[in-house]
Amino acid sequence: MEKENKRERWIKMAKDHKILSVVVILLLLATVFRIGSAIYSNISPNIEKEEPVTVETGVAELRDISSTTPLTGRILPKDEVAIIPLASGKVTGVYVKVGDYVGAGTVLFQIDNSQVVSSYNQAKAAFDLANTTYSNMATLYEAGAVSKSSLDQSYVSFVSARESFNSASEMYANYSVTSPISGYVTSLNVTVGSMAGQTMAASVANTDSLIIDITVSEYLATKIEKGEQVEIKISSLKDKSYTGILSEISPAPAYGTLTYPATIDVIDDSGDIKAGMFAEIMVKDNEAKSALCVPSDAVITKSGENIVVLLDKDNIPKYKKVTTGIDNGEIVEIVSGLKQGDLIVVTGQQYIKEGEAVKISGGDSGLTKDNAKTYDNKGLDKE
Repeated sequence: MEKENKRERWIKMAKDHKILSVVVILLLLATVFRIGSAIYSNISPNIEKEEPVTVETGVAELRDISSTTPLTGRILPKDEVAIIPLASGKVTGVYVKVGDYVGAGTVLFQIDNSQVVSSYNQAKAAFDLANTTYSNMATLYEAGAVSKSSLDQSYVSFVSARESFNSASEMYANYSVTSPISGYVTSLNVTVGSMAGQTMAASVANTDSLIIDITVSEYLATKIEKGEQVEIKISSLKDKSYTGILSEISPAPAYGTLTYPATIDVIDDSGDIKAGMFAEIMVKDNEAKSALCVPSDAVITKSGENIVVLLDKDNIPKYKKVTTGIDNGEIVEIVSGLKQGDLIVVTGQQYIKEGEAVKISGGDSGLTKDNAKTYDNKGLDKE
């Protein structure tokens, strides 16, 4: 009997302990639920309330726009000559060095002329005699002392001697090599004792005027005109901009090519530009006056179409298909799809949702078309 009572008490205690455990667990779950509810209630407003996307805007407005095509070329002297002696022989004297400025006719170097001196002297003597004889015969003829045929024969001899002397003089002069233009000696390939012949011995360049020779495509040849102004940039001068004038353009392609030769006169009062520098020439290939324009960044591609994000008075965005024209990388012409004064998104388009209001950078959501220009980082409305 006593054993049965103990067994019943043990079973009862076990049931009471189990009930107590269940109660404790339920109390713990209730506590956790209350804590979780409190935490959720604190953070749920931030989850449910999303901040509007911040964008920068611009205004579609009328502007002059142009695009350019970059070409490259080397700065060259307008006048430059390669000097090739017309005589051959040993160099007996060199009178200049590279970098010297010489005038037209300055003797650069001398070639041994001993082989032609004798011929020159004989031709000069014959010419002097023929000249004197003809003068005397003319005097005697006027006095009636000689016949007309004698005077004519004397004249023929004079002309023959004169031509021989001119030929000898020209040959003699070839041994004194001179510069045909004024400018700087840019190369000198002879020294005293060396042999000079029918190869380039020196070069002279007049750097007072500089040019750039370029070739342009068939398309570009129809877009540019003689006298047109171009922009020149030189990387060695930190890409500073200079002005050039299109002075010549060929009406036909160069032989054997499909490109048209053209020449640009370089305008440089600073003296910074030197012959031999490489330059980039920005040639205007298209332009439009008073065209409706927006910043180039405002136009995005969506499903293969050009799209602009248009904002209404409540800053609600809407995708608008547009047709573009000239694009110079900073602004783009809008041929159709927008009208003057439309407020458009310039940056942040990839984050917006059509129909959901956006926030304008630098102002509140009530920003209007009139003051949107203040925040236009592209400077479309610079006065």
